[in-house]
Amino acid sequence: MFLSTTISFPSLFRSGRAFLFSHAMNIRVGAKADRHLITGLHTVADIYCGDCGELLGWKYKRAYEASQKYKEGKFILEKAKIAKENW
Repeated sequence: MFLSTTISFPSLFRSGRAFLFSHAMNIRVGAKADRHLITGLHTVADIYCGDCGELLGWKYKRAYEASQKYKEGKFILEKAKIAKENW
């Protein structure tokens, strides 16, 4: 998987740190669903590795709060799923 343009500081995800990216490649996007997240109501779609199918995070489809609109079209990816430490 290749990623580019990290646009935010680390935030908490289901099992640790996650990052907001403007682009992601080699992923598969799942069905849309509304979720109440820490920052309010969003329409999101889970994203999966295009090779192994593992859940990596989600894509923001819609933000209902004006202050969160910058997230639309962006990706949250869990650090533990995209980086291997101590190679």
